[in-house]
Amino acid sequence: MSTRADVAKLAGVSESTVSYVLSGKRPISEATKKRVLAAIDQAGYKSNYAAAALAGGAPRMVTMMISNLFTTPSSRINGALVDGIVDGVRESGFHSVIWPVSNDDDADVDLLIRSNFSGGVILMNVKENDQRVHLLNREKVPFVVLGRTEVGFKYNYVDRDFQSVDKIALTKLKDLGHIRIGVLMSGTSIPTHLRQEASELKLQLQPLDVPNTVEGGAELASTFKKSFSAITGMISLLDAATIGFVNASKEAGISIPKDLSIIGVNMLESQAISTKPAITTVAYDAYEMAKSCGKIMVNTIEAGKSSKMKKISELWIGDFMDRDSTAKVSKGSRL
Repeated sequence: MSTRADVAKLAGVSESTVSYVLSGKRPISEATKKRVLAAIDQAGYKSNYAAAALAGGAPRMVTMMISNLFTTPSSRINGALVDGIVDGVRESGFHSVIWPVSNDDDADVDLLIRSNFSGGVILMNVKENDQRVHLLNREKVPFVVLGRTEVGFKYNYVDRDFQSVDKIALTKLKDLGHIRIGVLMSGTSIPTHLRQEASELKLQLQPLDVPNTVEGGAELASTFKKSFSAITGMISLLDAATIGFVNASKEAGISIPKDLSIIGVNMLESQAISTKPAITTVAYDAYEMAKSCGKIMVNTIEAGKSSKMKKISELWIGDFMDRDSTAKVSKGSRL
């Protein structure tokens, strides 16, 4: 597989000159540009920004790299995120495409970079120390991350302010008298920011590990009274499982909110009002958040040739929506 060093050797120029031809960051003479482009063809080297350089300007295309787009229980949220991005970039005259990926590793990003791709990338489902992020940064591809994995994330991103969201939800449960709180989640490692907020509020957290499916939530409801009778409040990080739990609660002998108060922090409003009782939430406007991400992506692409481009970051919180799934703890609320 050819490299920029191979191209530079064939063209008789430095690697930095090859980079400048591909990125357009500095003016290069037409003669030198022709030699570099000819060497690129000869070496079979492909870069995502080659097409942009040839076009003489920033390409007006945004690629969304998303894993398990419509195969996960949270596909309604993913769908809202995609719609928001599409509308956000369209308003600036840009187009968008979806690049589905099966795994969240750097193989797909590497393939994208070596294809005829040009423009910017929006990454979703990022992991801690995600190699895709490092690869895009190294190749100087404009990108924005929708959702981060660490507080000190140093690249462009749009995310929910989960620390503030969790604080709102936990404070509400405490104000209602709930001390033992179940965390509906996939896995048993409660997020650090959630544990910190609970510790400050002197609340006891218990992970409730279920797959994020309606069936998973329903199955938990069927065993909840027996296994988690001390829990009187629940904060849910899942959407589909919450719907399944609430819908199955009556048959399982759980009265919501008399026996158990529930607050969802990762649900669309349309999902929250689809159950009986309707679920109290910290509102999640996935569409508007993603639309803003699309606009930031456009700004990042258009500023790509400027070394003065500053990092752009946005944190979204949302309003507390008090519905029918929360109430003050009562003496008879132990299941």
